[in-house]
Amino acid sequence: MSAEKIIEQIKKDSQKEIKQILKEAEKQSTKIINAVKQEAEQESEKILSNGKRQSEHIKKILISKTNRDVKRKIMKARENIIEECFEKAHHKLTELSDNEYEKIVSRLINKGIKKIGEECTILASRNIDKKVAEKLKVKVTGKTKATGGIIIKSSDGRITLDNTFEGVLKREKDQIRIKVGKLLFS
Repeated sequence: MSAEKIIEQIKKDSQKEIKQILKEAEKQSTKIINAVKQEAEQESEKILSNGKRQSEHIKKILISKTNRDVKRKIMKARENIIEECFEKAHHKLTELSDNEYEKIVSRLINKGIKKIGEECTILASRNIDKKVAEKLKVKVTGKTKATGGIIIKSSDGRITLDNTFEGVLKREKDQIRIKVGKLLFS
């Protein structure tokens, strides 16, 4: 074989080997590209899934917070309505007719006598209280600043019952609030 034929054969073999290497490199690069694409898709799915999960979590938190805020506003509105009821009830007590007022004060004095005893004195809030006390034979020793009702004291001064309208409303406020709430909001 001549040198030219050998060179020619080497060129052909080299070309064939180059094509084979290029073909193999192309296969490898396709495999790598496909693997990277698949990995990228999995990663993007994972990121998307995490994003959806976080979004659902944030959504639940926001809904929960909104529900709490709404409940708080409803409770505040109810509380305002109940307070308004107390104010109207107190106002209504100040506008009672003399006959109704006498009945109430008479009942308050009798309750006080049962708790403290007959040897008690009264602080009146209105002039009509004195008349009621005289009928029940209870001594009036002074006045109290209130819109109505009386304060009853034991003869030794150790026990005092505040049966003024303000005192009774203050003392019974929690129980009245519950009853009013049930009436209005049940």
